[in-house]
Amino acid sequence: MTTYNVNINQASIELLPPDKRYPVNIGLVQGLLKPLQWARDSFFTTYYEGSSAPIYTAGTYAYGDEVIYQKKVYSSLKSANTDSPTVAASWYLKSDNFIGLKQRVLFNGGKLVLEYALNKEFSGTFRQPTTPQGITDTKSDIYITNDTSVKYGFFVGQTEPFCSSVGQTTASDYIGTSNPYVYLNNFIIHIPTSLLNISTTSNYKSVSNFVSQYIPSSINFTIVNYI
Repeated sequence: MTTYNVNINQASIELLPPDKRYPVNIGLVQGLLKPLQWARDSFFTTYYEGSSAPIYTAGTYAYGDEVIYQKKVYSSLKSANTDSPTVAASWYLKSDNFIGLKQRVLFNGGKLVLEYALNKEFSGTFRQPTTPQGITDTKSDIYITNDTSVKYGFFVGQTEPFCSSVGQTTASDYIGTSNPYVYLNNFIIHIPTSLLNISTTSNYKSVSNFVSQYIPSSINFTIVNYI
C-alpha cells in the first residue's frame, strides 16, 4: 500500500523544475492531474481502506461530501444537494461496501473474528471478551453462542401398498426401527432488535448471506433477536 500512497498534487510540484514552480504553472499541472488524484483516492482510500463517512440522513450536502447509504459509499455530485443517494444524477456510487477490502480479506468463520465482522457490518459495538477471575464475559452487541444438537427419528409412512405418506416435517411411521439421527445447528447469532429486526425476511436474509461467506457450507446456524 505504501507504494501507492501518493499525493499527486504534491508530486506535481516536486517534479516541476525549481525555476518553473510559479503558481500559474503549479495550478495548471495540478488541474490536469486532478482526475488521477481523484481516481487514486477513490480506489486506494475508499475501496481499499474503507470509509468512515456518516450514515446518510435527509439534509443538504455540499459537492464532494461522502455518505454511507445502505452500506454503500456515495459522493455528492453537486452543491446544495438535497436529493437522496438513489438519485443517480446527484450522487456518485464510490464503493459498493463501506468496509474496505484491506479489512474484509481478514474476515473468517472464527467466533471472535465473525463477531467483529457482524458488528462492523450491522453497526453494532464489538467488545473484546474478558473473563478475569470468573467474571461474566463482556458481550458484543451482536454475539455468538454454541447451539445444542437435536435428535429426530427418520420417518417415512405408508398408507396403501407401496406408497408412502411424507409431509413437509412429519411422516406416519419410521423406517425400520426408530433410530434417531442428529440435526445440529452449530451456533446461534444473537442480534439486538435495536440494530436489526430479523423477523423481517430481508433482514434475516442479509445476515444469513453475510455469514455464509465466511463459514464452511456444512455448518448450520440460527439467528435470533434479543432486547
